[in-house]
Parts: sequence; structure tokens; C-alpha cells
Amino acid sequence: MGSKKKFFEPITGIEINRAIDLSKSILEKLNNFQEDIRYLDSNQLFQKQFTRQLLAITNDLEELNHLLLVMTKPKDIYYSSLRTALAAVSNISNALIITAYYLDSENKYKRLLNKNTFSFEVNLILKKVDFVKQILERLSKGDPVNNGIKRPISNFRSRA
Repeated sequence: MGSKKKFFEPITGIEINRAIDLSKSILEKLNNFQEDIRYLDSNQLFQKQFTRQLLAITNDLEELNHLLLVMTKPKDIYYSSLRTALAAVSNISNALIITAYYLDSENKYKRLLNKNTFSFEVNLILKKVDFVKQILERLSKGDPVNNGIKRPISNFRSRA
């Protein structure tokens, strides 16, 4: 007699579908942004299009954060998984907001972008959003356990 993996009622609805779509589009937009700035020097990044791209990605991240907050209910079987996803996505937009502020061409104080550091931050954001996407896909199938998903960083913990 072995133990069977229990599947619960999957999360369905507009919120989970929109959250999965947002996580996919955030990954795509970030990859497109990295491709756009790959061969540019740091002083060539002071353009409105880059600021607008970063703020559009930030807007999507904030919407994803809000959707996760709406879906997280303390007495739900999926609470710990959604709390982990929320912990992963809650503050990742800060780096993009700060970068967009300093890349704004109308800003009085401009700062050159260290592309290696920014690339590291973007890759970390990509890993976290992919982590959230995998959690959401499992929850939409009815699997509340996220043990098999590799965490984006080693010291990452949620308080659930």
C-alpha cells in the first residue's frame, strides 16, 4: 500500500488565467527588453522607449501581485503555495522602477546603467517570475504542493 498523490479541486477563474498570462507576458517582455539593450552602450539608454518598456513591465508585475493577493485566502488548501508565489513577486518591481527613473531622459539626475549588475537583477526577476508561473500552472491543475519546483535563489523563503 503506497501513498497516492492527492489532487484537489483546481483553482479556476479569471484571476488564475490572467495571472498565468501575465507571468508569461512578463517573461517575454523582459527578454525583449534585454535583446533591445544588448548591444547598446550605457549612455545610449537614455531614451523614452526604454523607460516606457520598464514601466509597462512594472505595471504587469504590480497587476500580478494584486491578483495573487486576491487569490490568497488563509483557510484555503492553496494558501502556502500562493503565499510563496506572493513572496517571490512582491518586491521585484522595485529594481525596474528605480532603473526607469534614472533612465528617464527628462530627469535632471541621470545615472549610467551598470549593465552587468542590471543583467543579474533581470535574470533574478526572470527566475522568480518563472517560479511563480510554475506554481500557478500547478495550482490550475489542482496540485497544491510546490516541492519539485526549483527556488530562484538559495536563501529565498516565504513566511507561510
